[in-house]
Amino acid sequence: MANQTDRVLELIKRFNNNEIVCIKQLQNEEMWYEKSEKTIRRDLDIIKKHFPNSFHLVKGATGCYKAITNSLFENIVNPKTMTMLIQTFNIANRSKILKTLNISKEEKTILESKIKEHSNIYDFKTTAIEKENDFEKFKTLERAIKYQKILNIKYNSLTNQTENFIIKPYKILFMNGNFYLACEVIDRDFEFSLFRISRIKKIIETPKTFNQKTIIKDFIKEINTPFPKFSDNFRENLITIKIEANKSIAKYFKEKKFFKSQNIEELENGNLIITYKMTQTLEIKNFIKQWIPNIKIIEPKSLYDEIKKEIREFLD
Repeated sequence: MANQTDRVLELIKRFNNNEIVCIKQLQNEEMWYEKSEKTIRRDLDIIKKHFPNSFHLVKGATGCYKAITNSLFENIVNPKTMTMLIQTFNIANRSKILKTLNISKEEKTILESKIKEHSNIYDFKTTAIEKENDFEKFKTLERAIKYQKILNIKYNSLTNQTENFIIKPYKILFMNGNFYLACEVIDRDFEFSLFRISRIKKIIETPKTFNQKTIIKDFIKEINTPFPKFSDNFRENLITIKIEANKSIAKYFKEKKFFKSQNIEELENGNLIITYKMTQTLEIKNFIKQWIPNIKIIEPKSLYDEIKKEIREFLD
């Protein structure tokens, strides 16, 4: 027989899953069978004591309770998660996803008011910049990823040429203010690619399905930038980028991890030796240029030569 701790934990789990908890229904379940309404209310009171803003009475339903949506903001949202939440909410709202969810008008109002409240305090400059009419594409891509459907796409390259690709979509990534589709590419010299979603001009769904490759799924987890280079043994082919940052900018690297692989060693003079692991030098070239002249490339020499050549061409 379940004790009170078991019952309280079960209630917390249900609230966390956004389930509606009704006393009369609980009395028909094994965990609360033959328990009085007073006993169940005591279980609820324990949660209320420690988490006073965790749930509320559902209007029009006697003895039924539901998690309070706005407790999410008070308990777990920080500036980093707020950025994601606002972007996600805007996408959902503009693409009418909220209409398909089991979310009440009251809850939506709470979400909107809380986001507006935080928008008066925060201003997120790095946000999704895709056009509003792009969001219909997201529904198609989400469906294709979920059911592992092969797609035909028409894509506008940077040279404004339209190309056709047959792809196996894996995941939608948000990087550098843009959305990208990470996918396996069929019948091309390259097996993997990131397509910027705003440049996908047409999507044709096919009835064909596919199985995701573990190596590509692992590669997607390790992506740092929109310019990765895939190979079946990408981990063994990673390039070590080593730079020396002048002490005048050292604090910026100490305070922020610019790439997942960042590793720092501080020298006696205050300079930093910083190493990164990248799939190709193109991933980090523009980043390094931002810190000139307070940064020195130690290795690889090829990267040093590339940037030196580009600077000379610019000055000429």
